[in-house]
Amino acid sequence: MKKLVLFGLFLFLFACNKQEQYGITVAFYNVENLFDTLNNPKNYDEEFTPTSDRKWDSQKYETKLSNLAKVISELANDNAPTFLGVCEVENRTVLEDLVHNSQIVDENYGIAHIESPDERGIDVAFLYNQSIFSVSEVKAYQPNLSDYKDKTRDILYVIGNTTSGETLHFLINHWPSRGEGRKKSEPKRIIAANTLTKIIQEIQHKNTSAKIIVMGDFNDEPSNKSISETLAVSCNQNTVKKDQLFNAFCELEDQDYGSYRYRSYWDMLDQIMISKSLITDTSGLHFITNSAAIKAEDWMIQTGKYEGFPLRTYGGNKYLGGYSDHFPVFIELNHN
Repeated sequence: MKKLVLFGLFLFLFACNKQEQYGITVAFYNVENLFDTLNNPKNYDEEFTPTSDRKWDSQKYETKLSNLAKVISELANDNAPTFLGVCEVENRTVLEDLVHNSQIVDENYGIAHIESPDERGIDVAFLYNQSIFSVSEVKAYQPNLSDYKDKTRDILYVIGNTTSGETLHFLINHWPSRGEGRKKSEPKRIIAANTLTKIIQEIQHKNTSAKIIVMGDFNDEPSNKSISETLAVSCNQNTVKKDQLFNAFCELEDQDYGSYRYRSYWDMLDQIMISKSLITDTSGLHFITNSAAIKAEDWMIQTGKYEGFPLRTYGGNKYLGGYSDHFPVFIELNHN
């Protein structure tokens, strides 16, 4: 028994030392349709079953898990991130299967997830290194799209504490898509932005110095109205106001980089934003300037007809065996 306790302590210290060596990283990844192979009669998931045109079977599912785990294992500076928000996951089962993949099982990821009312049955979720972070509460907020007779993914709110005693607030998003066209669908994303704003205001009303990290696939870029005006973020970390968020990905948009490609254009849809307290509190956990990055390696990129696009799982109904139609993004934090 004594040997087991000492071995457990060794693993804990090893994990902490690894984080000290590489810092704390926060990432977000739209994993593109991570569905199991079972037909859920409550959701529109028929295309991801063995009898569908896509012939989504256990072998393809296992390949998808392995591909995603490979990306995650190298996502942030060639290491797995400390914190990872994901979207387009069907249920908790696929998350369990993902974190237990041999390529990332040693990262000791915990899962925060609540089933959302999205018609396709896709959710957002949050993975976290349990060696340095413990979750105290998980909530879900649904943007009210009743005027459109529609529902979308919940905004997932995760509260927890690091082993150093700091409380962190994470908000994971997947806003309504541009499927109807960007302008026509924009009001739905503005509703999501208003919902997110109210959550942030509630947090800051209780604690003006709360450390808040917002991430997601917003289906809008930093310069679009829902983010630049409704959410009213700052693109300059030196002038961000006390109740504002700083958007670490404005500069990448300005440089014409993106996490998603539509036709010949790159869109910076996946972003991470932070409260001012994560910039000014240099005695605790804080943002490393200019650390915002997109993970896009050659092996994650398509060749041939759609050269340069993210290598996804399917092109229409043609199986490509890739990773996702989005590239993941991340930022780095430091702690003193």
